[in-house]
Parts: sequence; structure tokens; C-alpha cells
Amino acid sequence: MNILITSVGRRSYLVDYFKKALSGSGRVVCANMFEHAAGMYAADVAIVTPPSCDPEYIPFVVGICHKHDIGLIFSFHDLDVYILSQHADELRKAGAFPVLPRPEWGRIALDKYECTRLLSDNGFDVPWTTLDVQGALAAVAAGRIRFPLIVKARMGFGSQGLCLSNNQDELLEAYRQARKLIEETGTSSYVPCHADQGVLIQQAISGKEYCVDVVNDLEGNFSCSFMLEVHAMRAGETDMITTVDPSIAGDLPLRFSRLTRHLGIWGVDCLDDNGTLRVIDVNPRFTGDYPFHQITGANIPAALVAWANKEDPDPSWLSARTGVRAYKDLVPKCV
Repeated sequence: MNILITSVGRRSYLVDYFKKALSGSGRVVCANMFEHAAGMYAADVAIVTPPSCDPEYIPFVVGICHKHDIGLIFSFHDLDVYILSQHADELRKAGAFPVLPRPEWGRIALDKYECTRLLSDNGFDVPWTTLDVQGALAAVAAGRIRFPLIVKARMGFGSQGLCLSNNQDELLEAYRQARKLIEETGTSSYVPCHADQGVLIQQAISGKEYCVDVVNDLEGNFSCSFMLEVHAMRAGETDMITTVDPSIAGDLPLRFSRLTRHLGIWGVDCLDDNGTLRVIDVNPRFTGDYPFHQITGANIPAALVAWANKEDPDPSWLSARTGVRAYKDLVPKCV
């Protein structure tokens, strides 16, 4: 079985995990719009693609599936996940199994406002959230919320437009800058929304940040979960952590699994608000958190390969050591 990873970017470590999981029984084909990405150098086969927004992108990926006899497809980028999820049937017709969200969840996960509303409606704790800057100011005046407030792009990724506002002037300026950034980058064109509805405003929470990785099998059934406390971020990605017991999250992982019925591993970012875990983001893919679980004993790539082969994964692949502090290092390599 061959595996296709699209928008592989710099995550060469995940490419290596999948190559080891295949144990020579298949190849890892990596695709990216930029040739010189770390993940491309780690691949068995590297293919430069059109941008994911290009009309030729999906036919190009379908062609890769046919040419390289692809069995499983993963994507490591939010916008790419969304676009591929809307064309999953075409990928299946090409003989591949896309480990991607259902189309509606592909859209919901990209739309931070819609995702927050859906989670709240289903009993998950979330921060106070609005798209209306004047409504936010009115809520502050009424004492329902307080500064600081978080401003970020509704349809963003990689902390796009993220800004902390400590007073009214900072909020209005952050809102203006976020709208400008959205117009310049064009991210709202993927899931169109009115210009006045493109910026998210939330109550800031100062507690500890946790990342919960929820793993389902390839039929959407809950398998396991992992959790870590984030100590530092770099370039929008987890940089230094401590692994913790996922029981801290209570039944959140199981409830999330049952709500999404997703395939594979999704990341759920939370903040501790005086003992209440509030969900602030959902990432429907392998995230930058995952390598910390791999180096502490888990092996979800191997589990996914086993499930795809109709085999039971080794139980040890579905657990990891807790209480381990770890960080990401910069290791130069020759190409």
C-alpha cells in the first residue's frame, strides 16, 4: 500500500513515521506546491502540485492516486484539508481512502465561528465569542465580558490575524488590521462570508493551554486520546510541552469523537479557565503536537496502516508516557 501526503511542508518527521510504519510494504508519496520543503526531501516520491486553490489541483491529485496506486491520503494543511474533503468521492473513485473530514466538517473546522457555535450547542465549553466588534464593546460595558479580548481571522490558520487587545482602542485597531489581512490573503474566499463577518472576537483566557489529540479508527470509532500542556509556541506550532494524563480532560475526547465521527487523529486546543477546559480551536489532521506523542511511545501512523489493512493495531501504539517534558530542536540536514 502506498500513502499520499499532500501539503507535506516541513513535517519530515511524519513522513519518516509513515515510512517506518509501512516497513517496506509501500512507498510514501509527498506532494507540495513548493519543491524545496523538508517533507519533500524525506519522501520516497516527491511531486510538485498546483496550489490547492487552482482548478487543476483536484484532477492533479486524482492523477497521482491513479499513477502511484495510492491507498491512504492525508493532508497536513488546513486549507488543503478543506478542499480535499469537498472532493473525497473523486479520490475514492481513484482507489484511495481519504483520511479526511466529511465535507461538512471540512468546512466547519475551517470556520472558527461556526465550529465554536457547534461545539457550544453540543455541550462543550467555549470562550464568549462574537463577530460584532460593537457588540463586543457593548458586552464589555455591560460587564458580561472584560478586557483583554482576542481578535483573529474567522477563516484563518496558523494563528492568522491573532492579536490581544487590552482596551477599546486596541480592539478597534486589531479588528481593522485583521480585516485588512483577510482581504490581502484571500483566505475568506475558500468559505465565503461577508466582510463584516470575517473577524472573530473572543474573551481572552489566561489559564494553561492544553492540546488534546483524539484518535478514531477508520470507521469513526473512538480509539484513544493523548494530551499535553503547552509551554511555548513558535511560528504557530507547539514548541515546548509536558505530556499529561488525558483523564484531565474528562469525557471531552469521547464526546468529541462521537460528535465528529472523524477518521484518524484530530487536535483539540483548549484553555483552562479556572478549572473549566474551554475549546478554542479544532484541527482536523495531524498537528504539530503529534511528534511529542510518538517519541513518548505512541505510533498512530502504524495504527492507521494496520486499520487500513483490516488488522488490529498493537495496543502499545495507542498509549504514551505522561509527565515527560519535551521540545522541538532545529537539526540541519544536507539534501
